[in-house]
Amino acid sequence: MPKPLLSSDAIFGEALRILSDEGASGLTIRNLATHLRCSNNTLYQQVGSSEQLVRGVVARAFAELEISFDADSVWEVAVESWCTALRSTLLERPELRGLMTIADRDVVVDYVQKLLVVLERDGFSHRQAIEIGGILAHVTVSMTLSDIAAPGQWDDPRVFATTVRWLIHGMALSRAEELLRPGRRI
Repeated sequence: MPKPLLSSDAIFGEALRILSDEGASGLTIRNLATHLRCSNNTLYQQVGSSEQLVRGVVARAFAELEISFDADSVWEVAVESWCTALRSTLLERPELRGLMTIADRDVVVDYVQKLLVVLERDGFSHRQAIEIGGILAHVTVSMTLSDIAAPGQWDDPRVFATTVRWLIHGMALSRAEELLRPGRRI
């Protein structure tokens, strides 16, 4: 009788332990299979390629993170706090950030949802909030990963802070233009 398949919780839980103990270099199909006492083929069958394993580990790690920001403040402060908290989390998790690529932007969706609540509470339409959340997630993750990959070039924290302030300013202007648009229903 064939051995039953492993649960995704068991696979990704062990993968996260390996990542924490051995770093990104230890996160291989062969090493994970050894830890789980199964064959490489079993893992390939369940998680796909090594790249899919890594993307799954990043998604699982992000699902377990508790990233908090100043959601009770006005939207401008909340946005700045949101971006800073996400960036700080990425900078504090060297084992995670070493695996992340731009393809992992979607793993921050739950965190983006929390920002959407603040934006809609403070008068942005749902469509605007989604657009803003996507842009802020993209800018924050992309800038942080780029800064990590090329230290000493643009990774001065003031560059990130200035970028976020400019985005907030642009959001405020866009919102004001929308409010003043002729024919807008109030």
